[in-house]
Amino acid sequence: MKYIKKYFCFIIMNRYYIFIITLLMLGIPVFSCPGEAGEDTLKHHLSRMGILELSSTTDAPDFTLMDIHNRKISLSELRGKIVLLHIWATWCKPCMEEMPSIQKLYEKFKDNDFAVLAVSIDREGIGAVKPYVDKYGLTFPILISGSGKISKSYWTWGIPACYLIDKKGKIIGRALGQRNWAGDDATRLIEELSGKK
Repeated sequence: MKYIKKYFCFIIMNRYYIFIITLLMLGIPVFSCPGEAGEDTLKHHLSRMGILELSSTTDAPDFTLMDIHNRKISLSELRGKIVLLHIWATWCKPCMEEMPSIQKLYEKFKDNDFAVLAVSIDREGIGAVKPYVDKYGLTFPILISGSGKISKSYWTWGIPACYLIDKKGKIIGRALGQRNWAGDDATRLIEELSGKK
């Protein structure tokens, strides 16, 4: 009788472990820690986009640049909005491939306290940039920083480089290299930041 009880307990425990392992293999959460915010957290969404989270005390350096329509635009004018700052150039192939996805993200959230500022570091200025803007049908502001000063201000050593800036003008995170801004991960990230889910 003693051995039968042990055998019975062994079978029950094995079924329990098999059940837990099956849930884990299917990606279903089994255990949760107190205080965890779950998957819909800012850190999770930044991680999914491959964005390096920066200190919330890091102020985004302000700047004022001319856009391709000869208008002055300052970053500080956009306080109260989530800003995607995109540093790029026409000679950078990944930058150009990334642009259509940024346009889609802009179209989706432009009426929800979200803005895009794309700063070109082309030395040739508007003459080099305007044909690309027309080709891709870009409607968000395109600024010119041919001197490369913007790159120094934002510690950028490669492009494309994107910076997410919160409504208070603090840098949330930095993405170096091409990203898909038109996908679900980017949508969830901006929804989380803007508080609109």
